[in-house]
Amino acid sequence: MPNPRTPKQALESRRAVSSEDRHSPVTENYLLSLYKLWEDSEVPTVTQLTDNLKQLPPTEGLGTSVPSVAGMVRRMEKQGLVEIGSDKRIRLTRRGVEGGEDIARRHRLAEWLVVRLLGMDLHRAYVEAHQLEHGMSRDLETRLMECLGHPKKSPFGRPIPGTGQPKVPSDALRLDAAATGTAYLVERVPEEDEELLRFLAESLIVPEHQITVLEAAPYRGVLTVKTQQGEVSLGYNVAQQILVVPGSDP
Repeated sequence: MPNPRTPKQALESRRAVSSEDRHSPVTENYLLSLYKLWEDSEVPTVTQLTDNLKQLPPTEGLGTSVPSVAGMVRRMEKQGLVEIGSDKRIRLTRRGVEGGEDIARRHRLAEWLVVRLLGMDLHRAYVEAHQLEHGMSRDLETRLMECLGHPKKSPFGRPIPGTGQPKVPSDALRLDAAATGTAYLVERVPEEDEELLRFLAESLIVPEHQITVLEAAPYRGVLTVKTQQGEVSLGYNVAQQILVVPGSDP
């Protein structure tokens, strides 16, 4: 799969493509899902992509049956956005990566707009951003980036394409693999599950906040961490979705 572009290459691409040349909202939703999977080093089958698309808000109005997703992927293949290998897995082409970067950047800026400029709760940012991303013009995107102070990551910790941030920091690890008694900074949290995100936000298990693993009990499926709010218990299925990086001593 193509490598991410440099900030200069991304800027030149944005200048060359007008808002009128963008893909349809449905195609953009597919590109966003595939781009996020690519960031996570996952190369999905149609079935896996279908499961991922089901995490999008119902307001996006996507058909999420396997036949409808397979049909859409075939159309995207004809558009030169994806390739389907002999292993039946879907890979973004260079053009597909560019489209994924474009919608991911708008989506993540819209998340900041909702949280920082409009003062909405973090757990609402993902859903509200989906309402805003498709209609964001190039001029608004540029102005929003300036008003936000040129953020390099989304409120959930994912890199904003074009800012030079890596897909994943080299020293990042999943919370379920973190050592007990060691302090970490939260790097990334899942954004799709509104109720889970509400819990994580209330517990201050969000990017730029420090946590310490107190007890790891994989035989019980529970991890206990200390946050600025106190002790919190997490299931391993949740801990696997949270990325952390080394922090200062507790």
